[in-house]
Amino acid sequence: MSEQAEVDVRQWIGRQQTIGDYIDAFRVTGMSATMDRDDPEPRAGDALPPGWHWLFFAEIARQSRLGPDGHAARGEFLPPIALPRRMWLGRW
Repeated sequence: MSEQAEVDVRQWIGRQQTIGDYIDAFRVTGMSATMDRDDPEPRAGDALPPGWHWLFFAEIARQSRLGPDGHAARGEFLPPIALPRRMWLGRW
């Protein structure tokens, strides 16, 4: 789609996306080690440190469906508009 094309974004209003993930002690311990932290061994139900939710629950897209910025191509969940930056809203 050309950058000059106009898109009627009304059909994208109200869309929601839910992504599930399993977070196990191995991945949490691995991230603690990567960040050189002295966290206690995680147990089921423990909260993640602030900001770590960005590491989990990620959208997965096939390589052939990635946009030039490395994220899933626009036009499916997000409208195909030619804005250069994406914002992550509602991930808290």
